[in-house]
Amino acid sequence: MEFTLQSRQSIIINLSNLRQVKQLKKFGILYYVSKSMKYAVLYTDRELAQKACVAIGKLSSVKSAEISPRADLKMNFDDDETAEFKRTNED
Repeated sequence: MEFTLQSRQSIIINLSNLRQVKQLKKFGILYYVSKSMKYAVLYTDRELAQKACVAIGKLSSVKSAEISPRADLKMNFDDDETAEFKRTNED
């Protein structure tokens, strides 16, 4: 039995009320729920993320559900060839 990592995708869910938060657990791992701002963060498999986002959006207590763009953003800012500013001796 070999362990393989599965790529995950986060889904940000805006809620109208918090009564049906337990229903979100069947779509993936419920990572965080904000009671004051009424939103939730859910992680699911990358292959199933689009279908899960559409299904979550159809729930009665959900205002909107969208896939987080964080995984697609470039996070390495050190070796950017389009940078306008170069380091000098003073830095």
